[in-house]
Amino acid sequence: MKGLIGKKIGMTQVFNDEGNLVPVTVIDVNTCLVVGKRTPEKDQYSAVTVGFGEIREKLLNKPQLGFFKKASATPRRHLREFRVTAEEAAAFNVGDAVKADMFAKGELVDVTGVTKGRGFSGVMRRWSFKGSQTKTHGTHEYQRHPGAIGQRKTPGRTYPNKKMPGHYGVERNTTQNLTVVDVDVEKGLVLVKGAVSGHNDSIVIVRPSIKVAMRAAHKAAR
Repeated sequence: MKGLIGKKIGMTQVFNDEGNLVPVTVIDVNTCLVVGKRTPEKDQYSAVTVGFGEIREKLLNKPQLGFFKKASATPRRHLREFRVTAEEAAAFNVGDAVKADMFAKGELVDVTGVTKGRGFSGVMRRWSFKGSQTKTHGTHEYQRHPGAIGQRKTPGRTYPNKKMPGHYGVERNTTQNLTVVDVDVEKGLVLVKGAVSGHNDSIVIVRPSIKVAMRAAHKAAR
């Protein structure tokens, strides 16, 4: 699975070829660089390590700095390994820039990010509970409470994974099958249709759609 590391710039809207207004998320992949490779002979699998975001050497510790110097690669702030075939890995060299043209207009991609943090939230916000306007189910005089959560004498306890108030957000989330609306190779931008998890300037991972790849594999197997 090839892919890119990028930074979510924000959302805007563009007109497509049919003249329809499409909401898009702008992802900056301008500083992606190949900083390492994994080979079957040495590592028992094939992969390419991609780095994103410039960083000063003084901000790295010795093991990190040694990794980049051993590979003769420019230091990068964020690293990610992408599994590829041995033939695909042979096409990449350490130090090569990975550009936005890896994805084509109209292609389907999966974008992984970390959702926005919303702190400690109640059940109405966290789990979309309707609330009780009739003061039933153990809510008494409160309308925004979850209601009764306990059981009877058997089993006499609250079941695990009960939907309760708690920390909401800051979870890894993948949005699948987003259409690439446009690619700007010169500026290093990828525009995908729809929203992507995470706040502006957050780091996201863009990969080809896994569902499209699985359908192709199943079709070939037939």
